[in-house]
Amino acid sequence: MKEIELLSTKTLLEEAKASEHGEAYRTLDKNQSFRIGVGVRLNSPKAPSFFVEILIRLCPSSSTVDLEALEKGLTCLKALQARNYLLMCQDDNCITCETTTPAQNLAEEYEEVKSLLKAIFS
Repeated sequence: MKEIELLSTKTLLEEAKASEHGEAYRTLDKNQSFRIGVGVRLNSPKAPSFFVEILIRLCPSSSTVDLEALEKGLTCLKALQARNYLLMCQDDNCITCETTTPAQNLAEEYEEVKSLLKAIFS
């Protein structure tokens, strides 16, 4: 798959080491309701922290409130919270959901949440 080819933990780690902030991130999937990405933070040189980040847009259309979209968003947030994602409110009408995962599980976690989100938002 194209996304999995982009998902090289070795490449992410190299990019994080080269970055000013010690972090690398890749967006792997997005639509008007969500964005899914993966990354790594170099909190410790011996123990990098790999993560999956999901951004849920509560009101994809900024002019009107879509109750169906809000219900889908809530369903998604509950499912992610049950998967131990940390949910954080943002100022831009979005909720960021993040979980850390071992490098060897990064692709599997991405595939699982991608399937979950596509099922909820389709």
